[in-house]
Amino acid sequence: MLPEFRKVIVVIAFSMASILSACGGSSDGDNDTTVPVPVPEEPAPIPEGRSWTIAEIIAEPRRGGNGGTPRCGGEFGFRRCLCVEDVPSSIRYRPSIVECNNNAGAILYGDYAEAFSIVVRDSQNKDRWPAAGSGFGGCSFSVANSESPPNSCSAFKVQDKFRILDGNAMVHCFGSSGYSDLFSDVVRMTIKLSDDPFSSNDDIDRICLVSGDKPLN
Repeated sequence: MLPEFRKVIVVIAFSMASILSACGGSSDGDNDTTVPVPVPEEPAPIPEGRSWTIAEIIAEPRRGGNGGTPRCGGEFGFRRCLCVEDVPSSIRYRPSIVECNNNAGAILYGDYAEAFSIVVRDSQNKDRWPAAGSGFGGCSFSVANSESPPNSCSAFKVQDKFRILDGNAMVHCFGSSGYSDLFSDVVRMTIKLSDDPFSSNDDIDRICLVSGDKPLN
């Protein structure tokens, strides 16, 4: 073999060994000096879910039952509520509504449009969440823990409401998305049809939701 040709082969072999070493490999099968390449952690999944516009909700056929006697729930002394299949079509819920800043919302039609107030509740029947001291809504502990805190202190209470359909329906916007952790235990809505400040026996309808992140009717 010619001396010049042997020089070329030596140069090529040396170059290949250098390339393999730089990529974490080895030309002779010895992996003791290989430096493992760190694998980046997978990013946390971003909660995803559909957000409806009011026009889309109105365009969808209204479904629902005929109301009747509340016969669902009642555990731990809670009042029973209308089962999901019995909730009338005049009560609708969506986990995210564009016009509610993509937060959860409810649309109440007809007589329900005149309701005094509406809140969602969790399986512990709380209508104030998160707990006082969280700073939600910019509320201090003392304000959020007061006897009648402003709605802005709770994600479960209505932050904004407005009329649609020539005043025949009312949109109620809650304080967080139905896809959020805050709504992960939401199971029902409470609709106070009227309010008597001198009575503790107000006219209230309690209805079951499929869940905080699922639409109803």
